[in-house]
Formats: sequence, C-alpha cells, structure tokens
Amino acid sequence: MTKMVAVKDLVPGDILADEVLSISGKVLLGKEVALTNRHISLLNTWDIQSVFIDSDEEEMEEAENKDFVSNQFIVKEDQPSSNEYIRFNQDYDSIVTNIVQSFDIIKQHRIIPVSQMKGNAGKIYSSIESNFEILNHLLVSDNNLADCISRHSVMVAYFSGIIARQMNWSQQDIEGVTVAALLHDIGSLVVDRKPISHKSAYLSETAGLLKLANGLSAEIILGIVQHREYMNGTGFPRGTKGLQIHPYARILSIADNFHNYTYNEKGINPFPILELFKREMYGKFDTDICQTFISRVKDTLILNKVILSNNQEAEVIFLNKNNYEEPIVKCLDNQIIDLSKRKDLRISRIVTFN
Repeated sequence: MTKMVAVKDLVPGDILADEVLSISGKVLLGKEVALTNRHISLLNTWDIQSVFIDSDEEEMEEAENKDFVSNQFIVKEDQPSSNEYIRFNQDYDSIVTNIVQSFDIIKQHRIIPVSQMKGNAGKIYSSIESNFEILNHLLVSDNNLADCISRHSVMVAYFSGIIARQMNWSQQDIEGVTVAALLHDIGSLVVDRKPISHKSAYLSETAGLLKLANGLSAEIILGIVQHREYMNGTGFPRGTKGLQIHPYARILSIADNFHNYTYNEKGINPFPILELFKREMYGKFDTDICQTFISRVKDTLILNKVILSNNQEAEVIFLNKNNYEEPIVKCLDNQIIDLSKRKDLRISRIVTFN
C-alpha cells in the first residue's frame, strides 16, 4: 500500500511510490527510489511539501519488534544510492572495455568500427534514461584517469548525453552527440605526438579517419571536427563562430572542457570549471547549453562532501552565485564557513568512494 507523507517526516530508507515532479512537470526523483538524507534535503530545497511512499504497516511493525532494519534500505549518508551506483559501475566498466577494444582497432588498422560506437552510444543513452543519480555517480568516479583517452571519451560521452537530454533533444540526437563524443579524440590515437605539429597533425589524422568511415552522419562529423571551436571565433581549426558551429560541437566543447578541468591527479574538483563556464558563457561557450549544464551540476553538488585546503572535511550547503568556487560549507563540527570570506581556504576536491 502507499501513503502520503510530509517531507519533514521522511526518513532515509523510505521508498517513493510515485515520481516527484516539479511545477513544470520535470521528474525530480523517480519511482521506487530509496530516499537518502541527500534526497530529503533536496526535496526541502525544491519546496516539495509531501510525497507518496510505499508502506507495509505489518512488515514495519514486525521489523520494529525485532529491532531490525533491512540492509536493502540502508544507504550511508556519504555514499550514492548503492544499487544504482553498482548498476552504473557495471554499465560504465562494460562500455569502457568496449571502447578500449574499438580504439585498439583504430590504432592498429586506422578503421573506425562505427557499429560498435553506435552500440555503445545506445548503452550510454539507456544508462542516462534509467538512472536519475547518474551525474552524481560520474562526479565520484574515474579519479586519476583524465589522461586516459578511452575513459576520457566515455566520460565526455556521458556528459554530452546528459546535457542533450536535459535540453529535451530527441533520442536520435542524444545518441548522435554521444557517438561524436566517443570519437572526438580519435586523432590522438594515431598521431605522432610532436610538440610543434601536434595540433595540425591531430586534425589531419582525425579528418583522414572520418573520411574513411562509413555510417557517420554529417551531424556527427561536424560535432567532432568543430568541438574545439568557440562561439567568439577564437577556436580551431577554422575559427568558426556563433550558430555556424553545429549544436553537437557546442555540447561537446562544454563536456570536453568539463572533464579536462574537473578530473586530475589531485582528485575531482568541478567548482573551478563551473566558475569558468559562468564567466565564458557569453563569449566562448553556448549560453543556453552552459546555463543548462551549470544548473544540473549545481543541483548535484549541494550536500556533496568536499575536502578543504586545510584537509578538513565539509559539506556544500549553498553555492555562491558570485563565485561558484567559494560556496558555503558545513564542517563536521557543524561550523558554517562562507569560503567567499575566507581567502585562506578553498575546496581541494570532492570526496570520492572508489
């Protein structure tokens, strides 16, 4: 049976019996989600007053009598929802393995296995559609792997698909931009990395591989070729500007920069790139795409655990709109710190679980 429960009375482990929708009809939380403290705090942030949860009163009474709580519904406050996270990691690892194999084919034979790429794009699309927490999972995964072409390409593909879905693109276009993301760095697989000629050689090798490929649409090819162009014309290879840059490439530019700047050998820190996007979205980057992605990432980062520059652990409770690198955080001793007023402190990285 189901019952309506006020958000203030929810406890971690309650199971949603129906989707939670915003006023505009956007799905905020999916049906059958096991609520965590993070979810409950977000419901309060979204000003949701009550929700429907699954209720089995006889079973709950029996559990109370035995002083027993099923492990199925326990989710630690500092971890993503366990079942979803395990499922995501399985999907992610499978896709990365497939991409490694496909990239080996490209390196050895200079042939793009297009059907395999499209198959992996379909898997990424399905993963994005079925997993509400996927951006949160991506932000606590893949540490120290930003320099690995295969994993970088998969991460950029996930971010590109998430942005396209958030912008209500069709399935065909979501999968299209995901294919472009998977292939956006293929020139690096075969180029002879010489410092002086790397950029031109990279572009030449990419163009050569794409020319020989069968089954890639013009949209996908433009997304790949133009992903380093900027809206103000300062990018390359041609200095293309504004709406002359294909929408696939505009999404790829943001997803590629986000992964490159967020993931490094010191850990995962998305706050500086959010601030960069905010500053550059009226110059280098597409404004609508930037605003869409910034909004989604900001929602994900609220209540995230972070490590400060003094090695103190804290939780993000509010993002400062004047500077996303300086949010308000709450430390383990419940001290509230506004980082915009503490120039001696900054966020070093977010807490990860892998």
